Amino acid sequence: MAQGKVASLGPVEQRTFLKNMGIDVRLKVLLDKAGEPSAKQQLLGGYDMLMNPQKMGERFHFFALLPHQRLHGGSQERNACQSKTPSSSVAGFDELVWQ
Repeated sequence: MAQGKVASLGPVEQRTFLKNMGIDVRLKVLLDKAGEPSAKQQLLGGYDMLMNPQKMGERFHFFALLPHQRLHGGSQERNACQSKTPSSSVAGFDELVWQ
């Protein structure tokens, strides 16, 4: 339970959120697997609709509400188990990092 303390993230533009979620990588995989040129055109058209600033890319935004503890740490025990670089990130609101 949030116990009355809620943190919020965003808003971020849809194209930023989707880029952070790896839409470019996903598009490449789908294009590589698409057999017919019409399927590739449909994928590219959908990508353009979602990412183009003049279409949905900057017109739609994402935000998140989550328990305050999720961003600002919980118990000391849980923090002790985390790596030296504690991650307070929430998927889509920070840049995608490949490891």
